[in-house]
Amino acid sequence: MVNVAMLTRIFLSTLSLAARGAMATPPAAAAAVHYRADGVRITHNPQAPGMAERYGAPGATDADGFDPYADTVGPGIYGGVVRRNDAGEVIIGRQYQGHNPRPGPVYAGGGYTPTSRLLSAGDAAALASWLDRFPELANEVSTGGATPLHVCGMSRRAAALTALVVARGGALEAVDTYGFTPLHRMASNNLAVGARALLAAGADAHATTSRGETALDIARASDAKDVIAVLEG
Repeated sequence: MVNVAMLTRIFLSTLSLAARGAMATPPAAAAAVHYRADGVRITHNPQAPGMAERYGAPGATDADGFDPYADTVGPGIYGGVVRRNDAGEVIIGRQYQGHNPRPGPVYAGGGYTPTSRLLSAGDAAALASWLDRFPELANEVSTGGATPLHVCGMSRRAAALTALVVARGGALEAVDTYGFTPLHRMASNNLAVGARALLAAGADAHATTSRGETALDIARASDAKDVIAVLEG
């Protein structure tokens, strides 16, 4: 369902050819860049050694996990249902597939949360009705530590609903388990509509990730030209 140009940055850097040492890599390979079908630059080599062993061969990846060839993630990694204890508290532990080495909300199985599904569908009326019934879900926690505004930053249909989620109280500066705010997530996937909506609502364009990156840094790393134009405009 969702695009993840920067979502895999922390973990997959250890698998990339560059991380194995430029001196051990031929110059042409070291300079190679990889792009998704939508033109976003990705920060891993889909054909890197160990990729198929870890995630499966092309066409045979886990639908709940990471597909390095399409650069997409399933609900086990982002936007999925999380486990809770008897008190209703989110259980924190190892992330699905070890995709993020940091602990975070544990996947409960069962796919995406209903909120994430409505966002993915891009159905504004259905989402508004859902949040009318359950207003607290404007800030629900899903796998990857994603809130609905983070999920808005994962696809074009969802990004179109950013202003709606903001109007329902979505937290502009919420941080997921990758250290990203919703604006960072928009930058990683070149979603200018969502980025504009967040900035119009007062999102901090200078907020940094846990790695010290601003949204503009992430947009440049992803060659996210549309979001770069928004942030530099």
